[in-house]
Amino acid sequence: MTTREPTGRPDGGPYRGCIIAVGTRHGKALQMAHAFSETLGACLLTPPNLDTDQFGTFSGEVPRNGTALAAARAKAELAMDVSGLRYGLASEASYGPLAATGLPGHEELLIFLDDSRSIEVVEGYRTTQIPGSGHCAAEIDDLPSRLTDGLPAQALIVRPARGGVAADIVKGITHRHQLRIAVAGAARRSTDGLALVDPDLRAHHNPGRRLVLTRLAATLARRLATHCPACDTPGFGRTLTRSGLPCGICGTPTSVAATEVHECPACTHRRLESVSAVSADAIWCPQCNP
Repeated sequence: MTTREPTGRPDGGPYRGCIIAVGTRHGKALQMAHAFSETLGACLLTPPNLDTDQFGTFSGEVPRNGTALAAARAKAELAMDVSGLRYGLASEASYGPLAATGLPGHEELLIFLDDSRSIEVVEGYRTTQIPGSGHCAAEIDDLPSRLTDGLPAQALIVRPARGGVAADIVKGITHRHQLRIAVAGAARRSTDGLALVDPDLRAHHNPGRRLVLTRLAATLARRLATHCPACDTPGFGRTLTRSGLPCGICGTPTSVAATEVHECPACTHRRLESVSAVSADAIWCPQCNP
């Protein structure tokens, strides 16, 4: 069968005028609405009082069961069920060591579901730019400036360092007077007399994550505007990468992608594309940065 180049639709294609349900309770639609409107002509709707915390919380009182992708899919499906819409959108973030380097990082997944076509399209983004790590302190003056300098934009979470219950967790702290009270209270309730202070990683209290969501939404919207050259289904784009891009210093193959696999979410059509970069940063090299 003869295939064409993937086609973009300047008019937004089949999603123009569509309403997409967003599975969030933390205002993520604000970061994604522009890309979906400008690129696809679609509108985003967030159902009110959506309990996405049931799929896991950063603060740990509700553990995430399963993968980040499964959690994102469950949020999108919940938004679709509640709203009665055929299209759903949701994201899920993970913070911790990145698989390629072991360095602390942030990975965000954004998923789009289209029940009318029975397709699922996923885009991801990884970065080492994170809002820092937690710190234990008996009082606010013992906290490092790396935690407090981000207030009020980057909020904090406070809990007892040892012991305590879910009700002891104070989230969304944006001002020093709130922080002082929360640290003192958590320290009193902790069996070791210390409070644990962490960055609040929820999107509405995390400016770095909001920037990631804006970029990721633009990437996903462009992909949904790209149609499969074989069957014309929207969402043709990168699904896998194959590592091996040579190190820019020594030439050793690195964990950075050298080739991308582009696939259709509906049919079996796929094609390989080489990345535009000719070399990788030495930070990803097993020889230069073992």
